[in-house]
Amino acid sequence: LDGANSHIGNSDNKQNEFALNISGESFLHERQIDLFHQLAPLLLFSPLSPTDTSCAMWAMAKAQYVIDKGIFDQLAMSLASEAMLKRSNTRLVSQALWSCGKMVEFEDAKIIARNLDDRGEDAGNASENAINLPPYVKCADEYIRFLITNQAQLTPKHVCQAIWAIGRLRLSDYFLVQKMVDIASHLCHKLNAREIANIVWGLSKVNYDKPEVVSKFIYHAIATPEEITAQEAANMLFALGKLQIHEKKAFESLSSILRNQLHEATSQAIANALWAHEVVGIEPPPEILSTWAQDRLGMLVLGTVANSN
Repeated sequence: LDGANSHIGNSDNKQNEFALNISGESFLHERQIDLFHQLAPLLLFSPLSPTDTSCAMWAMAKAQYVIDKGIFDQLAMSLASEAMLKRSNTRLVSQALWSCGKMVEFEDAKIIARNLDDRGEDAGNASENAINLPPYVKCADEYIRFLITNQAQLTPKHVCQAIWAIGRLRLSDYFLVQKMVDIASHLCHKLNAREIANIVWGLSKVNYDKPEVVSKFIYHAIATPEEITAQEAANMLFALGKLQIHEKKAFESLSSILRNQLHEATSQAIANALWAHEVVGIEPPPEILSTWAQDRLGMLVLGTVANSN
């Protein structure tokens, strides 16, 4: 009974701690909303510098301030103007592009996906479909052109942010996408595992059609497996599956990394990895399947033994 009471007490403490965290986060979010309400007139009507504009976009995206999206749209269009871009730099523009990729998460998923897909598949209706897109999505192309023009100043982080955003926004201009990929390939030796995971994930979202390039990025990452986290491994597996790239060695290496870090992997990461294996027809390690089954289905897969210690 003492043990049971102790367990219940610990459980109550964890629940209370969780409730406090949620309450604190809710309070902070409300304060952020109040702050943006107060800043709205300044953001809309004050002469802002490129630094002010990009940082404000980043703050709104991080704070998930979507009550008045018109403010973000106005900031994005302002930064995309020729006069502002002339005074800007690659750090600020890549940060703004990342912010656009983040903000699209809060749009109506079905509507935005349909419009973005239509824009890429039906050039004849491009102008009509563009009307339905948020203004900041239409600014993204200008940001990318700026980054390409000033590629000598790009760092791996800038390139990673840009290609991740390209994926989130599902940008369809093949020339712009390929130019950014060329820049990333040139910097491949400087990219870390997290950057590569985000890059290949972004490319998978636009159905990039050069598997040898995606494989090059991934093989560079798995050359130092100790630097790859479970989430990064899962994201790379997802990209391979989405693009239907049957690279058995890459699958084995990434699955091994994921298997060794299962205690750190989310159920969604494991599900994505299993899905990727299924798509390309490569058997996943049984430990990954059993962990997913236990976490998501409450099942113990036959052939595995639960650790009671």
